[in-house]
Amino acid sequence: MIHMTRLAALVAIPLLSGIVVSPASAQLFQGRVTGQSGEGPVATALVRLVDEAGEQLAISIADNAGLYRLQAPGPGVFRIQAERLGFQPVETPLLEALNPDGVYPIDLEMTAAPVELRGFTVLTDRLPEAEADRMVRRIIGLSPSSLRFRSVDFAALQDHLARSHSLVDVMRWEYAPAILVYETPNGPCFEYRSQRCLPVYLNGMALNRDFMPDVPLDMVFRLQVVTPTDGSVVYPAGAVLLYTESWLR
Repeated sequence: MIHMTRLAALVAIPLLSGIVVSPASAQLFQGRVTGQSGEGPVATALVRLVDEAGEQLAISIADNAGLYRLQAPGPGVFRIQAERLGFQPVETPLLEALNPDGVYPIDLEMTAAPVELRGFTVLTDRLPEAEADRMVRRIIGLSPSSLRFRSVDFAALQDHLARSHSLVDVMRWEYAPAILVYETPNGPCFEYRSQRCLPVYLNGMALNRDFMPDVPLDMVFRLQVVTPTDGSVVYPAGAVLLYTESWLR
């Protein structure tokens, strides 16, 4: 369910710093993600802004109060999508945003969809690994099996969750010492062969380094590292790639 809320109630929402956005435009979609029937905020919901064709334009993570903020590249027609483990995905109708300096307050309600758990392993209809490999290959232009480092799949990520690991812990556990993981004033750095920090992308959108420890790991279906030596045309400087299951389907 989607609600257009009063602008006055939302102008003070703080900027979520986890996603790299362009400062050139002040056109904003912002609001709160909650459960239905007063169930409270849906923290760490993944919220996306897409165009009419479904192309992703911006991405945000709802904070502990369920607040999100998305910056549009300019006037146009958009949809907002939200997903979270344990809830049904939600998508708005087409939203026409013509004012280049406008603020568009939109709240999202998500319906709970409990999943059966055994420990931290979700027992539901998961995307087959072969299909995930095919989608990753299409995105990066290389077969995951040809890369320097193997991918970390959903089952392994669930195991890390059971040990209360963050993304930083996963990188250190899975790829050290080949990738050096250390803290900087700007956040964690994942360094390969004494080169610059590998950029981190969530569903194709770059993340600020100070946000990486707070990435909701239970939303990540596949983690893939591409190094500068792998020869990817899409990521020639290398990258740490995070994908949710719905993005790969």
